[in-house]
Order: sequence, then C-alpha cells, then structure tokens
Amino acid sequence: MRLSHALIALLIAPVLVTAQGNLGTYEDRIAVEDVMARYVWAVDSLDADGYVAVFTEDALIDSNGNISKGHAEIRKIVTSLIQRRDDNKAKGLPASNLYHVISSVRITFPKPGEAVHQSYWQTVRRDKDGKMIAAAMGRSEDRLVKRNGRWLIHNRKLTVFTD
Repeated sequence: MRLSHALIALLIAPVLVTAQGNLGTYEDRIAVEDVMARYVWAVDSLDADGYVAVFTEDALIDSNGNISKGHAEIRKIVTSLIQRRDDNKAKGLPASNLYHVISSVRITFPKPGEAVHQSYWQTVRRDKDGKMIAAAMGRSEDRLVKRNGRWLIHNRKLTVFTD
C-alpha cells in the first residue's frame, strides 16, 4: 500500500512543479500586478509619461486591429485623450474621461522572464447629463517581459466587444 502512494507521488510531482512554475514567484506576480495597475491608473489620469513608462521601447498595442508601436505612438494614445478632453471642455461638453474596471485577472508565466496577463475590462464615463454610463468593454491579453529586473508590457492585445 505504501509503495502505491509513493508511486503516485512520483508520478504527480512533475505536474505540480510545472503548475507552480507557470504561476511564477510571489514577487513576480506582485510586480506584474503592479505594472498593470500603473497602466490603468496612468491612462485614466491622463499621465502620458506614466503610461509610456510601463511599456518596453519596442512595445506594440493592437486594439481591434489599430496598431501603435513604440513609445512615440503609444504616447499618442494618452495625448489624444487629453486633446479630446480639452476639445469637449471648450464646447461645454463633459470631459469624457474614462475610468477602467478590470476583472477576472489571470496571470501565467510561460517561461522565465515572460508573463501573460489576461483580463476583462470595462470603461465608464459621464454622458451629456452627467450620469456614469458604460463606454466600452472587452478583454485584453498582455505579454510582459522582465528587462533589467523590471517587468514591462511588450505586447498588448485589446479585443473590444462590438456585439
């Protein structure tokens, strides 16, 4: 009887080690969560410098086929939101600031120095009457890399639900 327990333990041990490896270390998981939180706070507060700081120099964002590559193009995402806010204010319209709600987060580590962060997201904003309304929703898959001891977003794929 004891031999069968030992045999079972030997057979499942590699599976447990693989599963644990895909979950990453506590430190790496917390660092990835922090990068993704800084991403959301930067875009919602229209902080272009903070936004760009969470991406690698050669990062790529694919938002339903609209591609932004590198820091200069990625910065334009936030600066265009700032411009839209300022244009709306000049017209006496609501600022149209977006606020993100992130849910069902899943983080895996396919290999050392690489992480995948998946989540669903929803943005809310104020309408013409000042009421908070859903602006958009979808899912995202972010591929992060660890460079010089820091986790950064290398590739961001946003799927905006259109149905």
